[in-house]
Order: sequence, then C-alpha cells, then structure tokens
Amino acid sequence: MMVNIMLATQGTQMHEQEVKIQSGEITLTGTFCAPNANGEFPAVLMVHGSGPLDRDGNMKGQNLNIFSQLAHAFANRGIASLRYDKRGCGDSSGNFMTTGYSDLVQDAEKCLDALAESKTVSDNHLYILGHSEGCSIAPQISERRASVSGLVLLCPSIERVETLLVRQALQLEKEIDSLPGMSGYLYRTLFKIMGRPFRTQKRLIRKVRESDLPVVRHGVTRQPAKWLREILEMETERVFTSTHTPMLLVAGEKDLQSDPKER
Repeated sequence: MMVNIMLATQGTQMHEQEVKIQSGEITLTGTFCAPNANGEFPAVLMVHGSGPLDRDGNMKGQNLNIFSQLAHAFANRGIASLRYDKRGCGDSSGNFMTTGYSDLVQDAEKCLDALAESKTVSDNHLYILGHSEGCSIAPQISERRASVSGLVLLCPSIERVETLLVRQALQLEKEIDSLPGMSGYLYRTLFKIMGRPFRTQKRLIRKVRESDLPVVRHGVTRQPAKWLREILEMETERVFTSTHTPMLLVAGEKDLQSDPKER
C-alpha cells in the first residue's frame, strides 16, 4: 500500500508527494511525481543500481540526482513516476549492509504494486526503469507482474557477476598502471600496500562464498556478503532471456559494465 505523507513540491507542470510503502517488516520511503493535471498517466518505477542509494540515486560522496532529474523530465512530458530510498538508506527503515539481492527484488516489487494502485496511474501503461543492478531486477519483476508494459534498462549487462567484477578489476589495474604523474605513482603505491584490484577482488569473492554471514570484513572495510553471494549465483543471461516484456536497452560505448561486445 502506498500512503501519502505530504505534498513536498508543487509547480505549474508537476507535483510531488512523499509516500511510505510496506515491504514485509521494512518501510520504504519514496517520492511519487506526476504531471500537475487531472486524469490518468503512464507511470515509471525507478530501480537503483548497486550501493547504498537514496531515491535520487545519491549516496555519501556521490550526488548525481539521476532519478530526480528523470522524474521531473517525465512529469513535464505527461508521465508519472515513483522513486524510493533503498532499505537502510535515506528515510527507509532497515539495514543496508545485511540486505540481500532477493530483498531488493521484493522491495521493488512492492513499490510497483503500490504505484499500480494509484488512481492517477493508467492500468495499461506501467513501466520499470532499471539502472545497472536494477536492469536485472526489472525483468524479474516483469515476469511476475503481467501489468508491466515495458522496461527501460540503463547500463545492462548479461555477464555473470563474477566475470564482470574480475574484468572491471583488471581494467582498473590497466588504467592505473598507465596513469602518468603523481596520481599514477600514488595509486600504484596504494596497490602495493592494499593489494592489486584483481587479487583483492578474487579474495573477496572466495571469502564471501565460504561464509554464511550477512556481513564480512575484508581488509579495512565491511562488505554486504549476503547480497554479494546472491548476485554471484544469479544466472544473468537467463534473467534476460526468460522475460517476454519489451525492453529498451541504453548503454555507453565505453561503459566498463556494459561491454559493447555483448550486444
């Protein structure tokens, strides 16, 4: 159920309302954005990429406001949207570090159901926009909810997650090894102290698989082990080939995650 809390923003072309959505014992907080007009509108649920992200796609040290910009652009074109804080992030309850991938799928599914219940949303025009990790969550939900008309996937990948993580680590090593000047020197010195990305990534993957804990310590950091174990076991290609929902795939030519060779 989507419960309206307050009118957060109102303008000549759109209005926004803060909402609360129940997902099991977790209360998710988000923003419903819609054109400032009467009637029913096409609607989009926005599903995040990986990391402790709030409803706008921001986290500590990274303020991109991707989803808020998209929501406002959609509203100005007659499209409603719902964006939400991940569990344990922003104003949502829960613990992000102990959250599994399956929990994130459940949360997105509950948000889609709440969006579909809105009286201002058209029954025949319900879409999911996924970014990065959200590109895997979106098709999984669409197979369970026949009401989904289409998917918009930003930076999708069909590689197994372990392959993707190792490839990214190797690419990072390659770029740092060729980085000139003081920056390159400092990064390479850090590699000597902390370990090179490839070996560090492989150690983390092995440690997570050997553990049944929700969180593990890796070096000086704590890692969400439950989440990583679940996505490592996910057959990404099957996720995409199993869905019959129309998809629009959007990726950059130089994106480390969306390898052009996969397309």
